[in-house]
Amino acid sequence: MAFASSENFKTGIMRFSYVQNMFSRVVKKDNAGNPIMKDGKPVTEQQMTLIGDGATDKAPFEAAIKSVIVEQWGEKGLERAKSGLIRLPFLKGDGKEARNKKTGEINPGLGEDKWFIRVATRLEAPIRFRSANIPATFGNSDDQIKSGDYGFAVLHAYAWHNDQNGDGVSFGIDYLQKTKAGESLGGSGGGVNVDDVFEQVEDAGEAPASTKDGQGASGLFG
Repeated sequence: MAFASSENFKTGIMRFSYVQNMFSRVVKKDNAGNPIMKDGKPVTEQQMTLIGDGATDKAPFEAAIKSVIVEQWGEKGLERAKSGLIRLPFLKGDGKEARNKKTGEINPGLGEDKWFIRVATRLEAPIRFRSANIPATFGNSDDQIKSGDYGFAVLHAYAWHNDQNGDGVSFGIDYLQKTKAGESLGGSGGGVNVDDVFEQVEDAGEAPASTKDGQGASGLFG
């Protein structure tokens, strides 16, 4: 089954979290916690979290989500999404997904005035800072990128389905660029247990070449 995917779009400035997983690929796991294999090798991906707040323009995100819902499930899909029958990628900064699973405390950088999304790609998304041609590196120096820094990403929305979680829309990441330094989240930004923070979704497969323009999505999101 082919799954719908939106056109790429550029986000506004957002804060980076778990950015180390963009530099050190993570093994993708199924709902039972087992590595997903392809051609005898574990499937790996880049993944991270992007944090927004009230000043972040949600319109490009919402338009991409709507375009995918309409293409994948038709106009009736919009009503399903409003009813919670299609899982949407926006997460509350003080919700259960924002909290440490062991302590219940809100994770660094989040809070009631924040929202966040989790993004991933099985491909190699370019990561840049000082130069369009030289890849950025992970670390705490001025010329490196760490969790807590700020910048923008190029994303696309895509539809997915699996038997356990039903239908949903998530964001894939195609490019990441730091624009300014921020206070580090979680010290050096390393040592994260990915199983505690990342929610697995079904792979969407290859993206189609084009999609609808997805205007007027605000009704889905309150």
